[in-house]
Amino acid sequence: FLGVIINIIPRDEIEYIDENIIPYLNKNDIPVFGTVIENKLLSSISVKDLSTNLNGEVLCAHDFVDELVEAFMVGAMGQEQALRFFRRVANKAVITGGDRADVQLAALETSTKCLILTGGFQPSAIVLGRAEELGVPMVLVPYDTLTTVEKTEKIVGHLRIHEPQKVDRLREILTEQVSIDSLKKALDI
Repeated sequence: FLGVIINIIPRDEIEYIDENIIPYLNKNDIPVFGTVIENKLLSSISVKDLSTNLNGEVLCAHDFVDELVEAFMVGAMGQEQALRFFRRVANKAVITGGDRADVQLAALETSTKCLILTGGFQPSAIVLGRAEELGVPMVLVPYDTLTTVEKTEKIVGHLRIHEPQKVDRLREILTEQVSIDSLKKALDI
């Protein structure tokens, strides 16, 4: 056993890790090569990968399918509540019924990377045009909203890091938060 890298640490647990976990590991002769704080970019997924994994059809804004989604929100409320709700989170995908033009338009007025339309309902021409104008892909999926949310949760838990911006960010994180020299020495390379 060479040691550990503590990974995907929530920001609010850094102090606990530093004050309790690392001293415990050190006391037990377990080297800690680094602590990696959770990063939204690394846990993001491209619209294209999302669409593929949800058996979806991209209806518009095809040039933007490489955009990365960092969060998911479900739109199942009225338009005014939806607008307030959606403003809280950036770089998100909004999962909502394909027949909910009011919620779709509210999502398009905020930092939304993608709309996932459930139930197999085609969006209205007005919403489709607005999404195309804003460069926000709309993905039509054959599932109901609950099933789509469940499938999305499974997908996000098994992501690959193949997008250039993710690879670059991972390099930065490893350089900043992991003792590469100590790790190389332990690996005898």
